[in-house]
This record gives sequence, C-alpha cells and structure tokens, in this order.
Amino acid sequence: MVVAGHRQAVQHPTGGVVARLLVHDGEAVSAGQVLLTLDATRPRAERDTLRQQYRDAQAAAVRLAAETEGQAQLRFPPSLPADDPDMQASQALHQQLFASRREAQRLQQAALREGLAGARAHLAGLESAQRYRREQRQALLQQLQGLRGLAQEGYIPRNRLLENERLLAQLDGELGEAVGAIGHARQQVQELGWRERQQAEEYRRDLHQQQVDNRLRLGELTSRLASAEFELAHTEVRAPVAGTLVGLAVFTPGGVIAPGQQLMEVVPRDAPLLVDARAPVELVDRLRPGLPVELLFAAFNQSSTPRVPGELVLVSADRLLDEQTREPYYQVRIRVSEDGARQLAGLDIRPGMPVQAFVRTGERSLLNYLFKPLADRLHLALSED
Repeated sequence: MVVAGHRQAVQHPTGGVVARLLVHDGEAVSAGQVLLTLDATRPRAERDTLRQQYRDAQAAAVRLAAETEGQAQLRFPPSLPADDPDMQASQALHQQLFASRREAQRLQQAALREGLAGARAHLAGLESAQRYRREQRQALLQQLQGLRGLAQEGYIPRNRLLENERLLAQLDGELGEAVGAIGHARQQVQELGWRERQQAEEYRRDLHQQQVDNRLRLGELTSRLASAEFELAHTEVRAPVAGTLVGLAVFTPGGVIAPGQQLMEVVPRDAPLLVDARAPVELVDRLRPGLPVELLFAAFNQSSTPRVPGELVLVSADRLLDEQTREPYYQVRIRVSEDGARQLAGLDIRPGMPVQAFVRTGERSLLNYLFKPLADRLHLALSED
C-alpha cells in the first residue's frame, strides 16, 4: 500500500542546532505547521554583522561619489534608511571621513601650490636680475667704446679703461651664472607643477579604485546578506503537506543537523490510495491499464472487510528482477476507486500494508477454463512439429 505523492521528506537546506522539537513520531500535522525550530543565535549575529557592513558600504559609495565630484558637503540621498541605527552610525563615520580627507587633500594641494608659487617668484627674480645685468652690460659696452678712443689719445688715464673692462668681465661672469640659476629654477618650477598635477591625479585614481572595490564589496555583501536572511528565515522547519509524521530522526534539543539531512517524513493525508503489486511474467500479456481489480486487505477481518474495487493504471514497460529471490516480475500499479475509498473510510489504512490484488482480465465459460491448459499444450506441440 502506498499513497499518491509518496512520503514527503522533511529536510533543512543549511542545517543548524535544534532549539525546540514540537512534534513526535506518528503525530498528525497540518500543512505549514512548525515541526521544530533551530537556534537562531548564530544566523542572527551573522545577519546583523553583514547588514552593518552593507550599510557601511552604501554610505561609502555616497562619500566616494561626493569626493570624486568635488562636492563641498556630503549629503546622503533619502533612499537610504536614515532611521536605521547601522546606517546612522555609518553616515556619521563617513561624514567625518569625508571632512578629514577633503581637508587633507586641500592642505596637500595648498602646500604644493605654495611651493610652486615660491619657485615661480624665485625664477621671476632671477630673470629680472638677468635683464638688469644685460642692460648694465649694454651701457658699459657703449661707455667702453668712448673710453678706448680717449685712452688712446691720452685724454684719460689707462687704468680707468681697465677698471671698466674689469666691470664688463664681472658682468659677463654674473650673466653666465644667472643662466645656470635660471635653468635650475625653471626645472624646479616644472617639477613642482608636475608634483601638483601628479598628486591630484593619484588622488583621483585612488578614489576610482576605492569605488571599484566598494562596488565589488557591495555585490558580495548583497549575496551574503541574502543568504543570511534566507537561513534566518528558515530557522522554523514546517510540514510540507498535511499528514502523519513517520521516521523521526531528531529526538532532543541541542542536536546538530547537517545540511540536507532528512529529519522526518510526512505521509500525506487524504491522498489517493495506490497499490504497488508484482505480476507474474507469464500473465503480463493479459494485463493492460483500465482493467478492474479487486483488492483484499489481509490485515483486516475478512468477514467484515469485503473486497475493495480498484483499477489497473500502470504496467511496467519491462520486467524487473527481485534482488533477493532473483525471480522476474512486472511492476503494476492499482488505484483504489472512489467506492473502494468509501469502504475503507473507517479503517486505519497505512502505507506498507500487504494487499492481494485480483485482476479481472475477462470472462470465459467453465469449458474454456478446463480445456485451456490442454489447448495450450496442443498448440505448443503443433508448433514444434
């Protein structure tokens, strides 16, 4: 005897520690009834930790976007749950982080700009001094041209001419040194300008990488949080269908169950009654779905329990072999009719009960019944001849 749909196994996808066992073996249960509960301490703690990390990642995404756009203030969108304590803590933390990072970046850029401005001022001073010396040299050259003629004619002492020539040589030396100093100053200006741009570029690159990492973190946390929520939501193990509990494998609170472990089974209630039977191989040619069947329940008093009507619904496509006796057979399935179900309504019908099935394959006369073996032997003998 079996039931349509067979027994429904009760399992848990993730396992855990049993907190309460609310049923016992053989108890009738309704669909959705809580059978046992698992300890929710660990999954709840994991869910809370992941939720806090998820809120922090959400706040970080807003802060990083504000830093990238160069916003002066950090404003969180109303889509984030501001009444959530975890979100409130994360928003306060990232407000401080936004202000401190923005100030640190401002100070670094200000220091670099100040250094660049000083280098440019120094370069401008060197270039101005060089122009002044060039003007001095030009004036001294013009003066020397007149002094050389006067010195040759003896109108001025020669040492005066030599003094001016010494001054010209000194100016040429200073101009040469100024060229080197100006070149060094220009190089310093270029280097400081490069440092300023490089620092800003590194800051932007760092922000971009943080955004990429935070997006990956958000995706991972979303998946892990959904898994934790699923586990927490399934700390109550419920009956899949209405029926009777059998095969209870959990007995006391505190027991550990593994993922996918079968905890018990539920025999469905009010499911159509079916009979799985074995037919001899020599009779299979006479069996077909739709034939009427009479069922005899050996567990009940035969005088008070008449034969129950049913119908043959399935004949296996190929013969099977009993693993113990090694005898071949065909598997057949019989459905108890509505009239038969009414006859069995007051009886305790359980899966596994032994049943004898009598299939009505047709009607024949007494002579046909008596002479059937002789006709079969005669047909076989004629075939051999």
